[in-house]
Amino acid sequence: MKTSIKPPLAPLPPLKKVRTGSSTRKRAGVFLLIVSVLLAGGAISYGYSYFNSTIQQPLSALVRPVSRGQEEPTSGVAASGLSLGTRSWNILLMGSDNDGKYTFPAVLTQVMMVVHIDPVANTVSMVSIPRDSWVTVPQVGGMHKIDQAFFLGVTRNNSFDDGVRLARLTIEKDYGITIDRYAWVGLSGFAKVIDTLGGVDIDVIHPIVDDSYPNDTGASANPNDPYGYKRLYIAPGPQHLNGQQALEYVRSRHADLVGDIGRTQRQQQVLEALKGKLNADSVITNLPQLIQDLSGSVYTDLSEQELLAFANFGHTLRSSNIQHLTLGPGSGAQDYGDYSSVYDPTVGANQDVIIPNCTNIQPVVNQIFGLGNQQSCNVGG
Repeated sequence: MKTSIKPPLAPLPPLKKVRTGSSTRKRAGVFLLIVSVLLAGGAISYGYSYFNSTIQQPLSALVRPVSRGQEEPTSGVAASGLSLGTRSWNILLMGSDNDGKYTFPAVLTQVMMVVHIDPVANTVSMVSIPRDSWVTVPQVGGMHKIDQAFFLGVTRNNSFDDGVRLARLTIEKDYGITIDRYAWVGLSGFAKVIDTLGGVDIDVIHPIVDDSYPNDTGASANPNDPYGYKRLYIAPGPQHLNGQQALEYVRSRHADLVGDIGRTQRQQQVLEALKGKLNADSVITNLPQLIQDLSGSVYTDLSEQELLAFANFGHTLRSSNIQHLTLGPGSGAQDYGDYSSVYDPTVGANQDVIIPNCTNIQPVVNQIFGLGNQQSCNVGG
């Protein structure tokens, strides 16, 4: 779908044109990890003057509060300045497709994930909602892929904030989860961060062969042909990947017989490798450049104080206390959706979608988010 819209009423800094297929969990993890390390490293290792000019000011540019819409719940939402440890928090993470076929901010959110943080129980639950989930989008009406919710909100008034509101409202109405904060994350800084840190070492477990890889980034990309493709090949075995190669490794959608499951595993590999590179020495050495790499790639309504509080919380959080859940096809009680093909009037063609299975979604969402016996899953309106 290609949409032409007028220049934004309140323009944001332009983003590099990158189309991403990364999963929510990984994009969320990269964002939280980098920001937390930057905050902790900066606060400890630098004086106030340097912190204020080099870290605090650039970090504040990432903060973009978005007021709640009339249909959004207001009760139960964490108030500004609330202490982190007094309650649990729900943060909606959106990862966007920023390629040349779209005009920012009218982009799809290829990744949507709700991070439930419980400082009292010292646990984190990351609930990913597949981009192809076929759901009702409030206000706009009708059934759509959930990755269009942000896009449809933006295009009504060409407003980034309206995109956040509609994406947030879609989660609140369809899944019964009240959202406290949001974070919009693009991958334009992904390759830059990896290059700044000197690349990552990956053990490629099988050849990555993709004859339909989007040729929209890197030296071979033609800026006048956003629909171009190229053949991608990454040899198996231990590899040292630069930023562009790592991006190709996590983006490829056609390199696994198991599709997105295999891609998710590759994304986990890169995240773990990136985490290993973010040690104290590398962060202190590259701190200003890392902040610059993130510029224009992250927007959130988490305040600087909340970011610092979550960074301190994450610093002591054990990996065993982090739960990952994807509300997609599975087996038994963990079958949260079914593959199907439906006619989508917005594109005038059939679409491959995932029909959410509310019978299994509702109890697990109620349990994670403490909703009791609420009728939480209402994806069909």
